Formats: sequence, structure tokens, C-alpha cells
Amino acid sequence: MNRLGILLLLAALLSGCTSEAPIATPTSAPIMPSIAAPTSPPTPETKPTPPPSTATPTLPSPTASRAPTITSIPVEYQDIRCEAGEDAADLPEEIDEVIKRLGFAIQPSELPTGFDLAGVSSSDNEVRQIYQNANDKNIIIAYPIEFSPDITTDTLGWERPEDAVSSLRAGNRTAHLMTGGWSDASIIGGPALNPKDAKWDYDKSLALFFVCRVDGGRDVEMAIQAFPGTMNWIDAGEIMRIAQSLKRISRSP
Repeated sequence: MNRLGILLLLAALLSGCTSEAPIATPTSAPIMPSIAAPTSPPTPETKPTPPPSTATPTLPSPTASRAPTITSIPVEYQDIRCEAGEDAADLPEEIDEVIKRLGFAIQPSELPTGFDLAGVSSSDNEVRQIYQNANDKNIIIAYPIEFSPDITTDTLGWERPEDAVSSLRAGNRTAHLMTGGWSDASIIGGPALNPKDAKWDYDKSLALFFVCRVDGGRDVEMAIQAFPGTMNWIDAGEIMRIAQSLKRISRSP
């Protein structure tokens, strides 16, 4: 009986050891996820922190730098050249008269749709070619002329507003864009009008003053002016396209 009791006791001890072994396996398994779990929470905690700190300084930065850049850098265009055009046998009589007077005439090869030569006027050696459409819109090409962006050099002796004239780049030359002109009432008043009473009308016209390069000849100072109410039907880009389409016409000896 003693031997049997001892055997039963050993069997019970052995069975108790084998039942404890599987318990160690599950307790060691949860240890891995429990270690990984604490490492993941800091990740979402650190993500929200950078966006507020980086977004706040960087958003105002581009806005502040772009505004002065746009206003300080002049608009650039290709060089304006009055290339020699082919002699035309059927030039308008008015253009023929210009050639006789100056030895050449300058004509645009590109104009807005509907514009045709309506007439030519001249004083001294300055020529004004007037192009008009059916709606009484006018484009004047004048040459040779003198122009200064200085506000104190106005022909009427009045000071133009400082923002009336802006600068453009045409190749390596500077062109000037003038928005508006003296009001009709001011012009009627003439030089006798008190300069303080002279009014500038920004919607009156749009004019481009530039130098047209002539290969093998003398460069020509010119102006292209469009009016009235130019803000509604033409802009600086279109006036520049007219300028870049100019041709120098002359008669063969």
C-alpha cells in the first residue's frame, strides 16, 4: 500500500507540472504586444505637434514675399523692331505722302478686327496715322515723337499723377505705358487753367511709348494710343502686339 501511495503521489505531481507548463506560454506571448503598444501612442502625439508649428510661420511667408515681387518686376516683352516691309504698289495716298515727307512710313501688319486707316495728320515732322472701326474706337500711331515719363514734362505744364505711367521692358529697352489723359474739361481750360484744377481721367485712353529698332537705319521713337474707354476693349498686351507687328515702308529709288 505504501508503494502504491507513493506512485499515486508522483503521478499527481507529474500531472501538476504538465498543467503549469502551458500557462507559461500564454503569459509570455502577451508580453510582446504589451511592449509594442506603448511605442505606438507617442506617434499620434508627435504628429499633431509639427503641423501647427510649421503651418503658422510658413503661410504668411509666401504671401508677404509675392506682393512686392509682382509690383517691382516690370513686365517683359520681346524687342520691338520696325523691320523693312516689301514695297507696295497700292499704298494709300496718305501713306505715300508720309513717305515723301519722312522718306519712310511705318505701318502695322496686325490690328484688332474691323480697324482700317481713317486718315493721316501731320505737324512739322510728326505724323499721326488714325485707324478707326465702325464703333468709333480709335487707334493712333504717331512718330517720330519725344516722350519722358517724368511727371513734370507734360506738354501742358501740369504734373501727371505718379501712377499714370508705368514701365515695361521690350528687349533691352524700356517702354512706357500711360493710362488715361487730362480730362476734356481740363484741356478746354488750357494753359490758363490753374494746375490744381486739372483733372486726370484714367479711363480716357491707353498709350504705349517706345523705341522701334530699325536695322541698318535710325531707330524711331513712337507712340500707339487707343481711345476712348480703352479699359473696355483693349489692353496693354494687345497694344504691344500692334507695336511688334510694325513694318517700315519706303520706296525703292
